[in-house]
Amino acid sequence: MNQIKSVTLALMLVVSASFAADSDYILTNDWPIKNAQNTVGIDGRLWVGNFGTNGGSLLSKSEVLSSDWFTLFSKFRPNTSFGLTGGLLDGLVAGEKMGTFSVGTGINYRDEGGVQGYTPDNATQFAGQDLYLFAINSAATSWNSTLLGSEYQVLLLGMSSGFGDGDPDTGLLAYDISGAVNDVVIGTGGSNYVNTASVPEPTTGSLLLLGVATALAARRRKA
Repeated sequence: MNQIKSVTLALMLVVSASFAADSDYILTNDWPIKNAQNTVGIDGRLWVGNFGTNGGSLLSKSEVLSSDWFTLFSKFRPNTSFGLTGGLLDGLVAGEKMGTFSVGTGINYRDEGGVQGYTPDNATQFAGQDLYLFAINSAATSWNSTLLGSEYQVLLLGMSSGFGDGDPDTGLLAYDISGAVNDVVIGTGGSNYVNTASVPEPTTGSLLLLGVATALAARRRKA
């Protein structure tokens, strides 16, 4: 009986290990993320994630680059976040921060539902997907609660390398908080600087968009 229990426990551990996938990372933060005026480094958080719908699909890189800030706020899928003090990540060692992203189920893992692909079929599935760094001068640790306030300083970078596929043999993935090697979606950046852009709070922005739409509709009716 004890042997059967031991075998069952071992099988359960193997299955659990197969489902949970991690991706080792190293983040380089040599230059502080400064405000739009390039005067001070921002305090807040750096969020890691991407954009799309859980149980649906991701926004493509071209869709992210062409989207308005309100769409990006509302469709952000957070994976994790780090504190920012003076524009630098908390816990840096010689300008670098190492750790592990939890990326859900590893790519190509097979279960009764089929073979795992890149689709974000739930809020914790990130394996093999695009990765963005979203810096914001809000210290809130819940993404929903960062949608409070009147105006934000925001930097959005599309990383040249995405989340790992969950295979431990993939090795360490490197991400540089720099505008020289990544797509700057919101803000500005070069080889030795990254600056935020000032964007209005999403609720205010949605009202502005609604006002514009209403005005256009009224003009059409008059015409």
